[in-house]
Amino acid sequence: MFALLKIVHFLALAIGLGGGIANAIVGAKITSRDPAMGAPVQKLIGRLSFGALILLWVTGLWMLFGYYGFSDLSLWFWVKILAALGLTAAGVTAQLAMLKPGPETPAKMKKLGMIMTGAATLAVILAVLAFT
Repeated sequence: MFALLKIVHFLALAIGLGGGIANAIVGAKITSRDPAMGAPVQKLIGRLSFGALILLWVTGLWMLFGYYGFSDLSLWFWVKILAALGLTAAGVTAQLAMLKPGPETPAKMKKLGMIMTGAATLAVILAVLAFT
């Protein structure tokens, strides 16, 4: 079961990070040519990536409580959790911004996208440090 949780965790990580990179490419290429086409694509990718983030939390907490426990967790792990919380806060903010888009939404989403990509990358680096 632990191996299955890890597999799902890593696949969700790939979807989340890949979605962030895909949205950056769509934002740079499609929306500059055809904003009407780019926005729905970015919204779909954003929703899928946010779903992957939720799955990361579920599988991560399941592995933590079911297999690791709290006794031997390093400082790197807790710093990783802070990065994941920052990523989650930015993700929730982005999801809420998509509910009521306004003229400032594209700039806000671009900024949130950069924050999420940075936080996700940092969380991966810290996870490697925490579990090696």
